Amino acid sequence: MRKIIPLFFVALSLTVSGAPPAMAQHDPALDFRDGAGQNAWQWLGARNFVFERGANDKTKTGLSLTADQGLVIESLGQGQSLIALKKGHLENYRDVEITWGVNAFPQGASYAAGKRNEAIMLQVFFGKENVSSGSMLVPDAPYFLALHLCENDVIGKPEQGRFYHKSGRFICVAHPKPGEVVTTTFNLKQAFRENFGKEAPPLYGIAFEFDTNGVAGGKTSAFVRKIAFPKATYIRGE
Repeated sequence: MRKIIPLFFVALSLTVSGAPPAMAQHDPALDFRDGAGQNAWQWLGARNFVFERGANDKTKTGLSLTADQGLVIESLGQGQSLIALKKGHLENYRDVEITWGVNAFPQGASYAAGKRNEAIMLQVFFGKENVSSGSMLVPDAPYFLALHLCENDVIGKPEQGRFYHKSGRFICVAHPKPGEVVTTTFNLKQAFRENFGKEAPPLYGIAFEFDTNGVAGGKTSAFVRKIAFPKATYIRGE
C-alpha cells in the first residue's frame, strides 16, 4: 500500500457548467468526454485538478481526452500517479456513480495476494480527522475507501493495504473485460458504516490513481467517462 495524500473536494458541477461561485451546488457531476481533443493537463488543471506523484511527468503518465472513453490514463512504466480534486466538501451524499473501464491491466495484480497494483482506482476521503497510518514513516490520513477495477480479486470484498488498517479499505467493484465500459453505483455511506462502525462524515477529497510499482513492464491503460454524486450537495470552500 502506497502513502496516502489527504485531499479536499471541489465542485464538479461548477467545473462543467462554468456557473458563478455559489455557497451550495447540487448533484455534482463531471463528464470527461466534454474535453475531447483538448490538452488533458490544461483541461483538468482549469477544473481544479492537481497532479501528484508521476501524474505531471509525461514520460511516466499518459493523459488524453477522447469522445468515446473520456479521460484515458496510461502508465508508461513502473510508477504511481494521482489526479486529485481539491477545495470544499460534499454533504447529503450516498452513492458515487462512475462510468469507467480498463484497456490493459497490471499483470498479476491482486490485493488479496499482496500484489497491490491497479490500472485505475478512485480514492474517496471522509472528514478531516487524520487517523494513524500504523507507521512512523508513513503520514497519517483521513478515513478512505478506494474503489478499483480488477481481474483477480473478489468483487465487493474489502481488503487492507500494508498501512492504514484502521482507516482504509480497498474494494474491487467489477471485473471488466479489456475495453469494456462499466458503470459502478456504490453506496459510500453504507460501506463506511460497515467497515468503520460509525456514520460517515462529509467527503473532503477524491483522487484517481494508478500504481504499477513492481509490475513487469509497468504499462497499463484505463479510462473514466463520467463521475457523479447524485442528490449530493457541494459546499463551496477555499
